[in-house]
Amino acid sequence: MADMTRTTTNEPGTRWDHCLDEWVPTDRGGRRWHDLFVAEVPGWRPLVASLETPPGDGPHPLVIRIHGGGWMTGHPRAPSDLRRALRVPETLLDAGYAVADITYRLAGEGAFPMQIHDCAAGVRYFRHHAARLGLDPDRFAAKGESAGGHMALLLGVDRPDPLEGTVGVTGPSSKVQCVVDWYGVADLMIPFRGRSLLERVADPDNAVGKLLGGPGATEEMARQASPVTHVTPASAPCLIQHGTEDSIVTFNHAEAMHDALARAGVPVDLHAIEGAEHGFPGGDLAPIMPRVMAFLNRWL
Repeated sequence: MADMTRTTTNEPGTRWDHCLDEWVPTDRGGRRWHDLFVAEVPGWRPLVASLETPPGDGPHPLVIRIHGGGWMTGHPRAPSDLRRALRVPETLLDAGYAVADITYRLAGEGAFPMQIHDCAAGVRYFRHHAARLGLDPDRFAAKGESAGGHMALLLGVDRPDPLEGTVGVTGPSSKVQCVVDWYGVADLMIPFRGRSLLERVADPDNAVGKLLGGPGATEEMARQASPVTHVTPASAPCLIQHGTEDSIVTFNHAEAMHDALARAGVPVDLHAIEGAEHGFPGGDLAPIMPRVMAFLNRWL
C-alpha cells in the first residue's frame, strides 16, 4: 500500500495557530470557527476543519462529522439533503454537543491510506487543542455517511501504525470513544453487482479502484482498507444505520461490521432502515436522530 505521508508544517505554535482565536458568536450563544488549519502538507491543499460549540465554556463532548461522496467528491459545506432534512448539526448542538466537520484528500488526489491519515489528523488536532476550544478530549465521537462512514469506522477500530500517519499534529490519540456509521463501507472485499474486487480495480472509473491506487491494487490492500479487518475487543462502540435496499453500499456491509464487532464483544447497534436506498430515501426517517442521540448520550 502506498505511503502518502509527508512532513507537515502545522506543528503546535506555528503560523496557523491564530485561527484558534478567530471565532464568531452564534445565534445559539455558542462559538463558531470557520477555517481551522489542521495541517499544511507541502505540495497538497491544506486540510481545514470547522467547529461550532454550544453555549457555555464546556468542556463539551465533540461529534466529528466526515462527509461522503464515494471518496471522489463531497465537502462539508455541501451537506446532503438527508443532513438538512434531519437537522443533524442543530439537533446535536441543542443537546449540548460540539460539532466539527473535517476534510480529507480525495481518491483523485492520492490513494489510500492518505484519506484515513487526514481524518486521524483531524481527531488529533481537536484533541491537542481541546482545552483552548472548550472540548472534552475524552468524549469524541466520529460520525460519517457513505465514504465518510468508512472513515468513521476506521477511526473506531484498532488501526495498525501504517494507517495512523504523521499528518499534522502528532502525539495525541486519534481514537474516538464511539462511532455513528450511516451506510458506510465496511468490507471492500464484498462483491458489487456481481463484480469481484479485482474486476473493479481494473476499471479506471471505479471508485474502489481509485481509492486503492488503480489496477495494481491487491486483495491484501483492500483488506487493510476494510474496517472489519481491524476489529478487536478494544474497538469503539458503534451505531450502524443502513438502508436494507441500499444499491450503492449494500446492506451486507452493515451486517459484516455488526457481526465482526459482536464477535469481539464490542457494543454495537444495527438499525436497519427498512426499504431505504443509499442515503435513506424510501425509509422512515423519524427514528434516525432519536436513535443517534440515545447512542451518543449513552457513550459520551
